Amino acid sequence: MIDRSISSLRTLRPETEFDKSIFWFRDDLHQPYAISPMGMTTIQAHHAWGYHVAAETTSLPPSKGGHVKIHKGRVYLGFALIDDPNEIAKREPDFGKLLEYCIDHWDEYYRKHIKEVISNLDTLNGVDTDKLILPHLLEHLKRAERLNRRNWEIHFILMYPADAVYFAFEDYCKKYALEEKDFVIMLRGFESIATQTDEELWNLTKFGEACGIKEALLNTDVQRLMETLNKMDKARPWVEKFNRFLSIYGNRVVAAHLDVLTPTWKEDPTPVLDTIKGYFARMESGWDFSKSKQQIHEQRAKAIQEYEDRLKDQEEKKHFRRLLKAAQGVYAFQEDHGFYIDQGSTAALRVAIMACGKRLIRRNLIGVLEDVCYLTYHELVEIMEALVYNEKAARYHYGALVPNLVRERREDARMAKDLDAPLTFGNVPERMTDPIGIKVFGIIDEVLHPKGEREVKDRLEGFPGAPGVVEGPARVVLDYQDFQKVKAGEILVCPYTGTAWTPLFVKVGGVVTDTGGMLTHAAIAAREYNIPAVVGTWNATNSIKDGDIIKIDGNVGIVEIIQRAKQS
Repeated sequence: MIDRSISSLRTLRPETEFDKSIFWFRDDLHQPYAISPMGMTTIQAHHAWGYHVAAETTSLPPSKGGHVKIHKGRVYLGFALIDDPNEIAKREPDFGKLLEYCIDHWDEYYRKHIKEVISNLDTLNGVDTDKLILPHLLEHLKRAERLNRRNWEIHFILMYPADAVYFAFEDYCKKYALEEKDFVIMLRGFESIATQTDEELWNLTKFGEACGIKEALLNTDVQRLMETLNKMDKARPWVEKFNRFLSIYGNRVVAAHLDVLTPTWKEDPTPVLDTIKGYFARMESGWDFSKSKQQIHEQRAKAIQEYEDRLKDQEEKKHFRRLLKAAQGVYAFQEDHGFYIDQGSTAALRVAIMACGKRLIRRNLIGVLEDVCYLTYHELVEIMEALVYNEKAARYHYGALVPNLVRERREDARMAKDLDAPLTFGNVPERMTDPIGIKVFGIIDEVLHPKGEREVKDRLEGFPGAPGVVEGPARVVLDYQDFQKVKAGEILVCPYTGTAWTPLFVKVGGVVTDTGGMLTHAAIAAREYNIPAVVGTWNATNSIKDGDIIKIDGNVGIVEIIQRAKQS
């Protein structure tokens, strides 16, 4: 009943013929927690819709796009491939033309679509929702939902050809026995909005020291930090700079990609302030953001030159450079689009939903702001429309309906944490052949038929996400509320990472994740910050505890627990 309460339309029904025919995989990469009703009926609904629209728009040959449903309170992704060879053959020419176009014109293709996304976000973010009268707020909510759906269509219209370009480059490199962990060195180090965000955080840290407020930043409890700084004259320039930072980069949620349950940086800047605190330790160790970036640029140039030196034929060099330029563009896209779509679009929709939540609080229909996320989108629209139509009657009518529903769903969410939601089920294939399933989600054959997902192990295997070897104390982070616990030099162990996690990569010595493959955020971000990473272990957060001394080898994808921490 918990799933149907959240979304009857998108409840996974394993007993039906259609759902039995699909391979279902628990989407811990995007949503490693129980999903809220609002998140399921907005972001998750749009995620699935985006798959299908983009597959049709691009004529994706092997698939009509994945399905997204809910089972035991968790989000599942259904891989639905096209079996008919005639249909595949019919779609291949158009997708092939798009692929060739994107190889030569990726920047143009990307800018055209991301410009629409940014325009959609500007439309929403330019509105002061607290000042809207009720009818206008209702229209804003509907517009936010509509534009969020459109942005997810664009997400996959970009992603499908981008991944195809990457796979074409990978196939080329395989012919010359160049492994993925080696050729990705040629792709990293290009500017993205995500790396700009982290560089601005680094600059804020340095500016804090220049303003003479380092001690205040380090020693004041983060919950009282802004209040304290606002009373200090010498902190005024820093506070102004910090507020400008939030105005540009603060429209992003701080945790799960595909839910509206968690706040934005503007609402709760705690993760940002914690990150700045942590940067001081890296600064004192001699680490420098600009020098690190320059080192990555030099490594990239060296790898490209060494490879080109192996090519004697000028036509072959020309072909390599063509594919390389395209691969570099789509590789940077993997991080860049996350800022605007996964994060920015979710945040813009959340702002509209929270504005409605404030109105429901004033009318005693919900108790706290977060309660609005325990309604579905369509329930919220119904309530808002009723308030516009006849507020007095609506307050009485929904006062008898909403509070008990919210309490019930909150209890369901608490119970969902303890439900045994399987990693895979349905029409599970013997082998994983979908390249996106492997590269993005990290679904390998061993994951398809898990023999002990919850078994505690001292040695874990995953993908060699980023090169290097590091040994040190582990810090297990399950969600954004644990960000402040991360200390400089620790090895981050987590279910997944997203764009909002990137600032932690400046602090930590290495990264281990449960989920993901070579094109997952954790792998890409670790390469950009020159720290070792092993991704897609599927058992790290279950096997490793805070303080365990672990060794990760990002060259081969191995994690070993050297010494267990004493448990108090």
